[in-house]
Amino acid sequence: MSVWFVREGNRGVAYFRANDEAEDIFVAAIALDVYDSESEAQDRFAALVHGAADFFRRKHTGAVDPTAWIAELPCAKCDSPLAADVLHRARQSGSILELNLSPGGVPAGCCRRQVLAAFRQSDTSRPAARR
Repeated sequence: MSVWFVREGNRGVAYFRANDEAEDIFVAAIALDVYDSESEAQDRFAALVHGAADFFRRKHTGAVDPTAWIAELPCAKCDSPLAADVLHRARQSGSILELNLSPGGVPAGCCRRQVLAAFRQSDTSRPAARR
């Protein structure tokens, strides 16, 4: 079971596919200019897509293991100790949404997810420059 993201004109579209022989099912779409410029829009779109994909997974699982989504995580194919931690958290959670996924679908704690910068706003005012 997979979620596919494709560019269709000026929008990004997510489709769900239960297996290789199944038809694509529309999940959600977003205007690319909004997606590219607003990080909050990226986070909300990712949450919407993952929620809808979880719905379709439950609908199409039948006799499939309900935690089959864990095998689709990038950490399932990695031998890093961080991957083992992520997979342990995934097995303890009830949904993929609890893993705090990045817009690219990488869970928090994964070695493939890096923090590039962190900013902290100080409550203290800066002293005036001396002349």
